[in-house]
Amino acid sequence: MAKRTVILVANSKGGCGKTTISTNLACYYEALGRQVTLMDLDPQQSTLQWLKLRHTDYIHGVGWPAGEPLSLGRLQQRLDQAAEVVIIDSPAGLDTHQLDHLLRLSHIVLVPVLPSPIDIRATTRFLQNVMLTPSYRRRPRRLAVIANRVRTRTKMYESLRQFLTSLKIPYLVTLRDTQTYVQAMTNGEGIMDAAVSRHLDDKQHWRLIGEWLEVQRHLIQAMPGFR
Repeated sequence: MAKRTVILVANSKGGCGKTTISTNLACYYEALGRQVTLMDLDPQQSTLQWLKLRHTDYIHGVGWPAGEPLSLGRLQQRLDQAAEVVIIDSPAGLDTHQLDHLLRLSHIVLVPVLPSPIDIRATTRFLQNVMLTPSYRRRPRRLAVIANRVRTRTKMYESLRQFLTSLKIPYLVTLRDTQTYVQAMTNGEGIMDAAVSRHLDDKQHWRLIGEWLEVQRHLIQAMPGFR
């Protein structure tokens, strides 16, 4: 059996695009013919609603009962039955213990951030919390930031760019501020679907994200104790 790779999409700030990243990443792997488990831990279950519209044999959704704590044991049970690629769409406002549980089970963490002062401050605090968790301190995870819904010719973008370049963390891509993502989400689609976007940068962004993830996957699987 192929070694499983668990990708956590997380940020303490709501509305930063975690579901957008999760669903489009699942579409990227689907286009490669890879089996994906999309684990939706957000109470709104937006990822699972999107998946109901997609009708695919490659992406399998796993929800979480409303009100049930994110216990390490129950999370592990779900992962034991998951596909070779697992994408976790995490809820906003994770407490320290929940974040530590998710990091303990994850290999790679993608952090979406919006170009606003509030989002930049919230993301700074979140990244600090990630690095202070026991799981991360025992073994740092592969961590990267994705700028989301950005208009590049603005002062807000310049502030975000300066913030991202100041981090000692990979900054993968800047996703455009476009209704294409909203429309795709409404229709159970993703940017990698042939008819969704004619803008060449959109699909290229996801190829770049995917290529970085593939490099990390190979590096992680070569490490002693990978599971």
